[in-house]
Amino acid sequence: MKNPKISIITVVKNGMPYLSDCLKSFQLQDYLNKEHIIIYSSSQDNTEEFLLSKINQIQILRKDEKFNNKWDCLNTGIDLATGEIIGVLHADDIFYSENTLSYIAENFKNNYEFVYGDILFSKKNNILKIIRRWISEEINFNQLKFGWMAPHTSFFVKKKVLINNKYINSYNISGDYYFMLNLFYKKYHYKYLNNFITIMRTGGGSTKFINILEKIKEDINICKLFFKHYYICVLFKIFRKIFQFVIKKKRLNINEYLNNFDKRK
Repeated sequence: MKNPKISIITVVKNGMPYLSDCLKSFQLQDYLNKEHIIIYSSSQDNTEEFLLSKINQIQILRKDEKFNNKWDCLNTGIDLATGEIIGVLHADDIFYSENTLSYIAENFKNNYEFVYGDILFSKKNNILKIIRRWISEEINFNQLKFGWMAPHTSFFVKKKVLINNKYINSYNISGDYYFMLNLFYKKYHYKYLNNFITIMRTGGGSTKFINILEKIKEDINICKLFFKHYYICVLFKIFRKIFQFVIKKKRLNINEYLNNFDKRK
């Protein structure tokens, strides 16, 4: 697959002020065969006004008129995508570098059906201040029984695979966990990319403390579908997160690309 088109889906509600960094990160990518699909819901801030003011810079902009959850909105984005490869960029996140999409495209040349990598977590108000890292590895399905999982926002999947493996809306927080387990379970041809893909701000649905118990309950119900000893999987999944934290906060080295986001908002 030479220079495949990459579709990036962003689902957003109340995305200000960080949504502007998300758009900028996509626009700064040096890979040209790309499209940004944004599905937005009615918001209490000026998200809609901001997006409409940028309509000439967004390839596909669609308002969610049915008040769907984020998984249904992602499925809408999948249906609208015209690219052969699809990835997700949350509204308050950015790609790790300006050549992230070029790197992704290069790694789809060996007929892989999906790829995944590593991500960084930053402080909410300073995306260059790193407080946690999520390092993946090349794994097989048996390792998933012991709580291993890749970060969702590092996944890039061929559209022909996604059409038959869409998100389900049964899980409010852990829908991405089911989505990823399902891909591994079906034994698609995949590759681990030993590189950072995105930088995520802390404070998302799955990282807020008040949602931890709900997430654990959803993880238990999901693991029951795939593993006989599901409780072992969930316990190891919780334990593994301990090793993702950076003891000392680290600030990224500023380069021309990251300088665009060196703002405390």
